[in-house]
Amino acid sequence: MTENQFDELWQQVEARKYGRMLAAGYPAWKRNRRRALTVAAMLLIVLVTAVVTVSTLQRPSASFEKVYCNRVGTSDSQWVALAAEMLME
Repeated sequence: MTENQFDELWQQVEARKYGRMLAAGYPAWKRNRRRALTVAAMLLIVLVTAVVTVSTLQRPSASFEKVYCNRVGTSDSQWVALAAEMLME
């Protein structure tokens, strides 16, 4: 057996050993990767939900979107005051 043949055999044995170690660790690696992706997806969903909730809560109250009045004797000054208040909101 020449020295080159010995080196090739040695490299093959080493490669098989590392291949077995990698193959044995693959299921655990895949499980950890799936778990990490699941956690990241959950965090993203929680973040989007929180942003939507906060943006919904920060909207100004729409208390003067429409005004209805069934009284005939409402003065013009009251309507002017109401319109000014609506514009200020």
